[in-house]
Formats: sequence, structure tokens, C-alpha cells
Amino acid sequence: MRPFIFRLPRRSIVAAAIVATLLSCGTKNRPQPAPLNADERYLVDAYIQVRRAGAHHAFRRALSDSLLDRLAGTVDTVRVARTIASLNATPERWELVMRTIEDRLSGRDSTEASEPSVR
Repeated sequence: MRPFIFRLPRRSIVAAAIVATLLSCGTKNRPQPAPLNADERYLVDAYIQVRRAGAHHAFRRALSDSLLDRLAGTVDTVRVARTIASLNATPERWELVMRTIEDRLSGRDSTEASEPSVR
């Protein structure tokens, strides 16, 4: 008994191979996402500052509380909420935001925010 593939006409096999090649090559040419806009950078900066302030909580609670109180008075929560709503409307942007946060927290991104700090 001959395998199924050998019973197909040669043109069908060649056409299937070409289609498979085109499909696999097409995923490599995806456009890069647009860089973070000003609101997204502001959200990233605010989040990183809150994370860093909160990191002191287990060991230096008074310092952590002081830093978090100061941030609560300076972070534009309306802007942050508006940015989160915008990101929820276009969820593919969350990947870039989260990658940027991870890079900044791990020190892989040496660039500072182009917008003034939210301190």
C-alpha cells in the first residue's frame, strides 16, 4: 500500500510546499509595534516607582510608607487610569508595556524616561 502523499498529483504537492513556505515566511515580516507613547511611558515610570518603593516594605516599612505617600500625591491617577483603559482597548500594546517594565526593573534598559519623573 502506497502512502497517501504518493497518490496526490505532483503539482498538488509542490503547491502545498509553496503555500507552507509562504505562510512560515510571512510571520517573520510582522511590523514592529509603535514605540511607547507619552502616556504609556508615564504609566511605566509610575509603576516602577511604586514597585521600588514597595520593595522596602518588608524591611523598612516607615521608608516604604513615606515613599508611597509621596507618590500618591504626585502620580496623576486620572492619566494612569485613562492609559490603562486605552491599553485594555488595544490589548496587544500591553505586551510592549510589560516588556518595557521587565527590562527597566531588571536593568536591561539603560535609557531613562523621556518625560519628567512622577516623583
